[in-house]
Amino acid sequence: MSVSIIQRNIMRRVYYSYGLRLMSNQMFLQGFVLGACIALFGRLTHVSSIVSNVMSVSIGSAPHYIANAFVQALVSGEMLTVLVVLFMTGLTLLFLYRVVCMFGPIVQQLSAVRT
Repeated sequence: MSVSIIQRNIMRRVYYSYGLRLMSNQMFLQGFVLGACIALFGRLTHVSSIVSNVMSVSIGSAPHYIANAFVQALVSGEMLTVLVVLFMTGLTLLFLYRVVCMFGPIVQQLSAVRT
């Protein structure tokens, strides 16, 4: 075998192992699933009408309006939309928790140095 064929085979194995390592990372998988949920949410709902409806409500009653819209979707049988919204919310909260856990000690060290 020539050197270039051996080198090509070795690099193919390196690329495969890198791809498997990347895909087995939890943050990558969460980001991939969150992106799929957002795409599905965009297909299931008309996002611009949701934004315009929320903007037409006063600030104080926006959480109540969103909760009512969520309950109405649940009552009317839009289970897939409700599940996608719950899954997106859970993944986003988990992502934020991991980011805070990752950067929390660094922020504490920086604040301790400044004081």
